[in-house]
Amino acid sequence: IFRLLLEKRGHQVTITEDVVKAVAENRRNRTDVMALLLEKKGDQVTITEDVVKAAAGNYYNRRDVMALLLEKKGDQVTITEDVVKAAAGNEENRRDVMALLLKEKGDQVTITDDVVKAVA
Repeated sequence: IFRLLLEKRGHQVTITEDVVKAVAENRRNRTDVMALLLEKKGDQVTITEDVVKAAAGNYYNRRDVMALLLEKKGDQVTITEDVVKAAAGNEENRRDVMALLLKEKGDQVTITDDVVKAVA
């Protein structure tokens, strides 16, 4: 349905942080919807900490959404302690998401006691 809205009425669709966060949390469409959103409305998409946390914690989509955000909007992706905790708390995919964060943004990844507790 989101695809249809963007394709048929894209000029009427306003992209807010809540929309981008909902797409990052989406468990049914893997990266399809985020890729479409970035393709059609990329200039309106702002990657906030909440969006990055949603992608890091999305256990349905492995690391795919995070990888897409890093590829397309990497300059806007900031890795905070809360993002690292979200990745660490992702029980299904924490290893893959954390490996991606370390590879792409390792200089921003800080391992705190809270992060270690989230993994333990």
